[in-house]
Amino acid sequence: MVELDCGGGHNLAHVVARQGATGIGVDRDPAKIRRARAAYGRLPGIRFVLADAVDHLTAVAPASVDVCLSIFGAFSFTDPLPLLHATSRALRPGGLLALTLRIDDRHDRVVVLRRR
Repeated sequence: MVELDCGGGHNLAHVVARQGATGIGVDRDPAKIRRARAAYGRLPGIRFVLADAVDHLTAVAPASVDVCLSIFGAFSFTDPLPLLHATSRALRPGGLLALTLRIDDRHDRVVVLRRR
């Protein structure tokens, strides 16, 4: 599992701890990565990478990621087209992209897509 723009790592740490998953948190903000590593870096199966989401997904092996998660993360703050291409390349067939987007001040949208 890869969380794109993981911030302080809270969501990824929750999933890794509760589900026994392996997770990589990616964020381009050094302060957020430092905070995530300090809080959750000792959890088994988790690591945090300082990188741009598109750059990270482009660098991993094709079809090597089971789940990409973005909770008010990368899809909210970057051009979605290059990120969708990079995510599609990184996800294995049947892999999931789960994201939450802010629609306006009172509405959010949860989107879950499965790669064919």
